[in-house]
Amino acid sequence: MIGRTFVPPRHGGRGASVIAGIGLCAFGIFGLVWGATRAFNLRGTADRQVARLDAVRAVQGARTLDLAAGAPSGLPAWFFQALGGLVLLCSPLPILGGLVIAFR
Repeated sequence: MIGRTFVPPRHGGRGASVIAGIGLCAFGIFGLVWGATRAFNLRGTADRQVARLDAVRAVQGARTLDLAAGAPSGLPAWFFQALGGLVLLCSPLPILGGLVIAFR
């Protein structure tokens, strides 16, 4: 056995992949909840987002004394509902990916 070195056997080593899988699964669940609240306009989230953008534009216009910046943003509530629907449809992919990574 000249020239061979002893290499100890590796133990499990799955901790990092399990943590990454659980994190990815949690990210997907967060996307699922966020997308559902925007897509179905639960508690008026899409409407509040439009109002928040309009308020931010008004404050920025007041700070810079630009009267045109105080105008409404132009993004209607259906835009945020469509964006939420897209996130809602795509969020099961990170959930499944996280489960595959964590439990393979």
